[in-house]
Amino acid sequence: MSHPGRVCVLLFALITMRSPVSHAQGRQPLLSITLPAAGAGGAATAANLFAESDMRELVRSGFPALLRYRLELWRQGGLFDALEGQVEWELIIQYDPSAQRYGVIKRQNGKLEDAGSFATLATAQSAMERTQRTTLAPDRGGARYYYAFLLNIEALSVSDMDQLERWLRGVRGGTAASAVGSGLRTLMLRMLGGEKRHYQTRSPSFVAER
Repeated sequence: MSHPGRVCVLLFALITMRSPVSHAQGRQPLLSITLPAAGAGGAATAANLFAESDMRELVRSGFPALLRYRLELWRQGGLFDALEGQVEWELIIQYDPSAQRYGVIKRQNGKLEDAGSFATLATAQSAMERTQRTTLAPDRGGARYYYAFLLNIEALSVSDMDQLERWLRGVRGGTAASAVGSGLRTLMLRMLGGEKRHYQTRSPSFVAER
């Protein structure tokens, strides 16, 4: 059962999280793209994932955060550029107050994978900031290409949370302890669902090797 005082603090954090002033004054994640070498695909890295204090405090309070990544490969054309391919993956982080650990789960192509358990948010963040290498590479030699890298940070939806808890029961025989009761958690998750952080960057254009 959650402590009333803690719930009030979390509700206040939800309200202030939606303040545009807080968002504008905070630092932001840094996205970078590594262009493909011969025989390899492009790679992407996102750093300073929890640079914004309101998002960091919500994660520390036990609310799961969903980070959606997408790396796109575009071929430049005359009037319009063409999307040649894309790779998507997700990372989910949640603090378990009973174990005092941050659990990180990777989801890609509908499959969940345990990405580790960490004693601090800083060590969890370091693991989440490892470069994601892909096979996404140009297939038309001599054509001009560029990559676009997009990141959305948001709260898990209720259905996402249900999927995560079912997976945890199957893998670990239990679930991570929740920071609040299920009813209040559902309400807060829905409120948080309206708060999404969107970041993106684009690589310089390059000519694919023949």
